[in-house]
Amino acid sequence: MSSRLRSIICTSIILVAIIMPSSAVAQAPGYADVTRPQPGEAIFGLITIEGSAAHPSFVYYEISFAYQPNPSDTWFPIMQPIQTPITDGRLGIWDTTGITDGNYQLRLIVWLENGKSLEAIVSDLRIRNTTPTETPAATKPAALLSPSPVIPADTPLPTQIPSSSNIGLSRVLRAFFIGGIVCLVGLLSLGGFIIVRRFLQFHWATLRMRHLHWRSEQRRGRKRRWRR
Repeated sequence: MSSRLRSIICTSIILVAIIMPSSAVAQAPGYADVTRPQPGEAIFGLITIEGSAAHPSFVYYEISFAYQPNPSDTWFPIMQPIQTPITDGRLGIWDTTGITDGNYQLRLIVWLENGKSLEAIVSDLRIRNTTPTETPAATKPAALLSPSPVIPADTPLPTQIPSSSNIGLSRVLRAFFIGGIVCLVGLLSLGGFIIVRRFLQFHWATLRMRHLHWRSEQRRGRKRRWRR
């Protein structure tokens, strides 16, 4: 194999390895998050579920609910899976009128192309369609209360997504694999071309030698005839 051919093959492998990882790094992160209803909130009737369900590898998302506590990990779908990503918008409508009053939890799952999922759970939701909503107990006058620091209420955090480095590594390995296959096919094709070319050159040379030998024999025959 000539040095020029080797340099072309090496350059092709390097270009494929550089282009594929850079496209993987350019992907933006995604998330699954429910902003409404809030944990511990008393709800009734039709509830608008708001939040976000998005990812570069987004396939669809689904919303379900379960009793709390839920030792058997049994979830009931609220609606059909949605194949449109949502960012800071309405995820769906939950009709709680057909559910017995009690404590429940809400779950959002975002499914990705690689089979993995992002999940967000809202706990301690109190459905109160028939029973009255609990009212907070009366507090003492402010003058009798000792000063205490104000502690902000906990808010649900978005579920952490898988590290983008895993996606980048898989695409790098895929790029090297594809590049290796392309180079192997190219080398086999080039080798086949060289073999066929040499065979044709040898065959052509053989035919040419036979033709020249035939012409020389013809000339000798003519000379013999003239002598006679």
